[in-house]
Amino acid sequence: ALSYANPTLLTMMSSLAQSNTTANDEPTKQQEDSSIGTTDNNLESRLIALERKRFQCPDTIDIVNESMRRSRYDVEQKYITSARWKWVPPNYYSFSLQERAKLLGVPSTYYLCKSLLLENKKYTSDNNIKGMKNDSTNPRYVMVMLQYEATLDNRKLINAIRSKRSSVQDRLDVNAFDFRVASNEDNDRLTGYAFNSVTPFGMLRPNDIQLIVAEAIVPLNYFWMGGGHVHLKLGMAVSDFVRTTQAWIADVSSPRTTTDDDNIDL
Repeated sequence: ALSYANPTLLTMMSSLAQSNTTANDEPTKQQEDSSIGTTDNNLESRLIALERKRFQCPDTIDIVNESMRRSRYDVEQKYITSARWKWVPPNYYSFSLQERAKLLGVPSTYYLCKSLLLENKKYTSDNNIKGMKNDSTNPRYVMVMLQYEATLDNRKLINAIRSKRSSVQDRLDVNAFDFRVASNEDNDRLTGYAFNSVTPFGMLRPNDIQLIVAEAIVPLNYFWMGGGHVHLKLGMAVSDFVRTTQAWIADVSSPRTTTDDDNIDL
């Protein structure tokens, strides 16, 4: 049963069910239980239909799931007026980047981005600034908004993080960092999103992740990313993204070469 049933709708539906009986036709206890069950099922079906309509779900999506709600709710709560949602077909990831760009209505493939969750395998809280429990200059996890047409440059990423400490003498040594793609278990625990549906909005533990936007995305002004479901994409202005997420902008990527194509959807 739906956990978000609207009490007003429930009252209306119960009244409707009751109106089908008369004073001369007193229902039995069994009939009452059956009527309530039918009302609940009808209510659930109507609520599912209304939510699918609100999310503009295609026929391939039977129900709006919890992860879709989280991403949508977070974007709406942040009043991101530039946000656009777009459903893509089930075979979307078999498309070339050029075909994906055409489907999303963008002028080039550089507007297509992914949310890459990374873990610093050498992380230790001993490197935190004294008195800080969550030190953004010593993050265990970072999420980089990265273009599909680019690759992550670990050296640049480390330098960008180290530079956040204004005093050179307080900066961590480069050997204090070893960023690797986070495990599926950590991704599920921290973001709550499945592979190819990860988005920075509505994550389960956003305070444990430092967001970084690759500097190469900024001149485009607008970009597309995952929307909380493998077939749902989210686009928005770069300025809105940075304003609402407090993400850093940093030079952390390099142009993709043809030899990188095997990992394009990583």
